Amino acid sequence: MAAGNEIFSLQRPGHAPQDGIRAIEWDLSQPIDASILPAKIDAVAHLALARDFRRFPEGVADLFAVNVRTTIELLEYARTAGASRFFMASTGNSQAPDTGLAIGDEPVPPNDFYTASKLAAEALVRPYRSCFPVNVLRAFFPYGPAQDAKTIQRMIARVRAREPISLSAGLSGDGDQLSLIYIDDLVTIFARSINEGWNGLFDAAAPEVISVRQIVLEIGRQLGIDPVFEQAKNPAKKMCADMSGLDEKGRAEYRSFAQGLSDLLAGETA
Repeated sequence: MAAGNEIFSLQRPGHAPQDGIRAIEWDLSQPIDASILPAKIDAVAHLALARDFRRFPEGVADLFAVNVRTTIELLEYARTAGASRFFMASTGNSQAPDTGLAIGDEPVPPNDFYTASKLAAEALVRPYRSCFPVNVLRAFFPYGPAQDAKTIQRMIARVRAREPISLSAGLSGDGDQLSLIYIDDLVTIFARSINEGWNGLFDAAAPEVISVRQIVLEIGRQLGIDPVFEQAKNPAKKMCADMSGLDEKGRAEYRSFAQGLSDLLAGETA
């Protein structure tokens, strides 16, 4: 964020705030009490992630509360507190239904609750563009330090354990094709989009499109381990970013997967 800004973090109880950030403790599984928030605010950024976002159906109440209800509560807070912009992080899975890729604002409805709730939130923020710029960034498979539950970290763990990696059928037998982004590059995009008040829907990823086989082979090369593959019967998917939005904003240089993986692994031993 730009220097000199006063930043507040609405966060779970018990989490220490970062330097220079004023923490406001609240459990987002409960409706937000707006009286605990600043009376006036310039920008609101919705980055919250439900604790059990992978648990279905046990975690759906918490997931709905964080992804859908909290989105509306924060939009209304932003409106009444005089915000000049609103930011929401979403997921690249919104463009990747089970049968392939849909580009832009009209994705095919997904089959998982997490992505469905994010798509619902994306639809709900759109009318608020009549109140202030609303920026939605769809992050595609972020990876890096402290991202333990993410796709790349799970692949690294399986390669280290000599466990087989499944390759979906089709697409030359190399498995799903993915857009990825290193976490530091993603944060740079987040900060820039908030500071500049972007308005619209943007995919956030590096331009490189890489298959699961290529990802795992690079992991194995850098770890010095020969990975093990197995063929799955489910059809491969293309989960690839549309880079046109970032191009219009002046796309920066982002790490290749090989460089990002090197930085990730170096960070583990630092």
